[in-house]
Amino acid sequence: MVQITQICRSTRVSLLKSLILAFLVVWHLSLKALFANSGSYIAGQFAEKEGDFRNASYYYIDLISRGETEREIIQRSIIYSALSGNFEVATAISRKINDLELNYPVANLIIFAESVKKKENRKILELFERHKKSFPAIFQNVAEFWILISNDEKDKAFKLINSMSISNEAQMQIINYNQLLAYVYFDEYEQAKTLYENISFSDFIFDSESALALLEYFQKDKESKVYESIVKKVRLASDNSYYILALMDRLSDGEEVKSITINPYKQIAEVFFRWSQSVPLEGKNSINKPFYLSLANYAYPTSSFLKLKAANVLFDTENYGLSKEILDRFSKNDLFYMDSIVEKTYAIEQIDSDKAALDYIEKFITDGYKNARVLKTYGSLQRSQRLYKEAIKSYTGAIEAAKRELHTESLWPILFLRGISFERSKDWNLAEADFTSALELSPNQPQILNYMGYSLLERKEKLDQAMRMITLAAEKEPNSYHIIDSLGWAHFKSGEFEKALLYLEKAMELESTDPIVNDHLGDVLWMLGRKREAQFQWKKSLSFKPEPVDQKNTEDKLLYGLKLR
Repeated sequence: MVQITQICRSTRVSLLKSLILAFLVVWHLSLKALFANSGSYIAGQFAEKEGDFRNASYYYIDLISRGETEREIIQRSIIYSALSGNFEVATAISRKINDLELNYPVANLIIFAESVKKKENRKILELFERHKKSFPAIFQNVAEFWILISNDEKDKAFKLINSMSISNEAQMQIINYNQLLAYVYFDEYEQAKTLYENISFSDFIFDSESALALLEYFQKDKESKVYESIVKKVRLASDNSYYILALMDRLSDGEEVKSITINPYKQIAEVFFRWSQSVPLEGKNSINKPFYLSLANYAYPTSSFLKLKAANVLFDTENYGLSKEILDRFSKNDLFYMDSIVEKTYAIEQIDSDKAALDYIEKFITDGYKNARVLKTYGSLQRSQRLYKEAIKSYTGAIEAAKRELHTESLWPILFLRGISFERSKDWNLAEADFTSALELSPNQPQILNYMGYSLLERKEKLDQAMRMITLAAEKEPNSYHIIDSLGWAHFKSGEFEKALLYLEKAMELESTDPIVNDHLGDVLWMLGRKREAQFQWKKSLSFKPEPVDQKNTEDKLLYGLKLR
């Protein structure tokens, strides 16, 4: 047994109650039995499985405050404190671990990010040398490149970046991109221009705040093909986010956007952002991607781009409250303000209701904010409340705005959504016209193919075309339960019940709680003579709260069977 050592006291943590953090590291033969009986441990595990970052943080810190801790609990308390935005606690714990020279990778990264935030050059270098193995090789090299630049070692930095060993195309892109940024940072226009013209950069790399700085830098020569190319890549990479248009408007007015710069500290923070891009988001309890993004946001807290990205990934992990807290902090003069409004609308929809979200965004529409993204969001909320005529009007406005904004890539999703609204309004001719136009802009787009094909099935029109469309959609997205369900339903409509069963069982494997999938599977089982199983599936479908018209149809089948209803 090792002596129990108190290593930290921190400020109050306000989650479910106020808590004074007294951080104790305990080395014991085993505390697992103690943890198993701990209400906070069980609650922390449950919160973790549910992807509830804030409560996971609360319960793991509560464990530490009562001295019930081991290495894994310490790491979880750091991670979830960071994910919930409580860096005061995360850094307090990490500093003490660092003082004791214990090797906790997550603590190492927190302390390093803190030194970047404070722009402490000597400490950045010292901590990086001690903990650089915590970084993947490519990000280790890029971070070192910018650390050298921050210490006025330009020649050494370029020597390093030119000697890096590259194992794949993605790494080559990252290296070349950072070299490009460095040329811009040192205002070496010709070198930057030559490098850009000789490298085929992928669009994905331009989803970053540094790409906005490139846009501002090269706009001095708007006739240049480099400028035109960067504009296109940035718009594609950002899905034509409003901040791109806002930046271009300000630049065209001769305004200097001081927040959009390239500097070593921001680029080190961007290393964490790139790291987050390299890992997938695997469900609501996925922590790697949001953790690296939280580090980026902590290392350079004045970046609105990183704030927006952090809010987005928190939303994707169903931490809607945490996402909204970040979005609440955007000011009206922020380049990213309108994007924050759109994202905040979605958060309000999840936290409160469709109606509350609609009321929120409607205020901005009334005040004259009528860009394509805002109008598209407004239309989708109207559609979710079955206000189809109003949605059609909003989508039409969004299409007109997208044309004014000269971004045709954003048109097909709006046409598709307007087509859905026309279809729900029983105006099939206009719906089909929109679906066709959307496919012309985005050929073989699986969601359009699926929706149009399924609609044709339900209308009993052009069944061969419907089957072709849905089959192609399934080839494009074989793991989409919506599309696989449609394929099974297409075979059902063709009387191929065994084939239909195969696809509908696969759709059930992909998503077992969808009422339509369960209902369709019940229909197929009934036609195959497996009536008891069919009734079970129909009852199961009702338990998942289908739309009223679907609910009535399913209830009728339970009373009368499929053939007699």
